[in-house]
Amino acid sequence: MNSKQEDADTISEILRATREPEFRNQLIKQPSIVLEQYNISDEAKSIIKNSIIDLTQ
Repeated sequence: MNSKQEDADTISEILRATREPEFRNQLIKQPSIVLEQYNISDEAKSIIKNSIIDLTQ
């Protein structure tokens, strides 16, 4: 299981990657599929999904 620091680092990496339009669009359209590529906790995945929802409203 990942530590909170590893999750935080991966979340930061993913959020930085959203600067790339193709990645950002894929993350918005299919977050579960994109996030399965990362070894992060379910809690971290939830944080990212909620962030996406907040950003797209």
